[in-house]
Amino acid sequence: MKAYIFKQFLRNKGYLIALFTLLVAGLCAIYTGKKFLDRNESVITASADYQQQSIKKNVALHPDNMGLLLYYLKFNFVDATPRIAALNIGMRDLNPSIQSVTIRNLEEQKHNSDFYNPANAAVGNFDFSFVLIFLFPLVIITFCYNIISEDQERGIWKLLSIQSGNVEKVVNARLLVRYLAINIVYVALLFIAVLWIHLPLDFNLGAFFLAGWLYISFWFMLCRWIISYQRSSAQNALTLVVIWVCMNFIVPMTFNIIIQKIYPVKESLQAQIKQREGYHNKWDEAKAPTMAQFYKAYPQFQKYTVAESETSSYIWYYAMQHAGDMESAEAADRYDQKMRQRNNAAVFLSYFLPNVHTQLVSSEIAGTGMDNHLNYAQALKRFHEMKRLFFYPYIFSKKNADAVDWSKQTVEEFRDTDKVTLAQLFLPYLLFIVLLFLLTRKNTKPYVKNGQSS
Repeated sequence: MKAYIFKQFLRNKGYLIALFTLLVAGLCAIYTGKKFLDRNESVITASADYQQQSIKKNVALHPDNMGLLLYYLKFNFVDATPRIAALNIGMRDLNPSIQSVTIRNLEEQKHNSDFYNPANAAVGNFDFSFVLIFLFPLVIITFCYNIISEDQERGIWKLLSIQSGNVEKVVNARLLVRYLAINIVYVALLFIAVLWIHLPLDFNLGAFFLAGWLYISFWFMLCRWIISYQRSSAQNALTLVVIWVCMNFIVPMTFNIIIQKIYPVKESLQAQIKQREGYHNKWDEAKAPTMAQFYKAYPQFQKYTVAESETSSYIWYYAMQHAGDMESAEAADRYDQKMRQRNNAAVFLSYFLPNVHTQLVSSEIAGTGMDNHLNYAQALKRFHEMKRLFFYPYIFSKKNADAVDWSKQTVEEFRDTDKVTLAQLFLPYLLFIVLLFLLTRKNTKPYVKNGQSS
């Protein structure tokens, strides 16, 4: 019986075309991810060369003026991109993987990034996660919606129930054949990705594979539950497509609107405005309050004094720059807090929507989600302060450029240490799969009875 069901599946050209289309879509998605990685790596490599060239050029132009030299010099800070990010580009298409900052005020520089086509930004990248989350379920629906209803509508359900003796085994065998076919395509695509993108065989790849496999399993269990009610093919297809649309569009979009209402984010613009006002207003104010604020933050620099009568002083100038960041710090912290609250709300939603859970988990595995972006922003703040504290003594003591070993000023890198736990990965999937299994078993008795008596 199983051999016959398998041959019957292979004879259906529509199924084979669907599998081939899914395979081609997956290959296109992997290609997109590969191009993203190549572009990202080329930008990072070029930035290292550019930083060294910029240092040499500016040192040659301003060898005796460290304050002016450091006004122009930029230092690159990289958000390390794991190779598995090719499978889930996430927010990396909008948020830069590298930032170049001077030792001047940081808040304005944090929001500098590349320009992107607005249409592409709205649609997002056609990466592997998109294929997995959106396209795999559609193929699963086309494979499973009429497993029972087709035979009933053709009038052979009674004959099948008599010949098989156990209709449930026949249905499960048909589902198993389709389940294996989908998983073969899924495993084949990941295997190709490993070879093509040179993905390391590590925990992240294993976690990504398990997330996708459990997501596929969830959709098969959902289809099994829907068809167990023995409705018509049209009703089954409509029900499953409506569930797909609600899960992927209506519920997430509605929840996103609610999140924006609960956690409105205005602090980003406020932080930039306060930073600008905090800096520019200092030109019209006395120097003493600015320096007192600076000395309070960094008492180690109290020996570098500024007379009120001085018309130009790099000590005062960089103290003004830092004052702008200090006055915008509260708004910047509120922005960070609200973005984390939004992300936590999305995580809460993911416990009820396996598609959202798959997206968030795969983004966290790939280091392309909101957590990574916020962690990188905090690391950038620490990097900026480290550079300021390193160069301030050279500027304030009026050293020449040759006092600094510029060869040590290389591109630095941030590596996110957050990891997905197994409980975080498995629990939402298992709850849904077990729930659907129990609901399906509840329909088994009338389901088998109808098959045997029809």
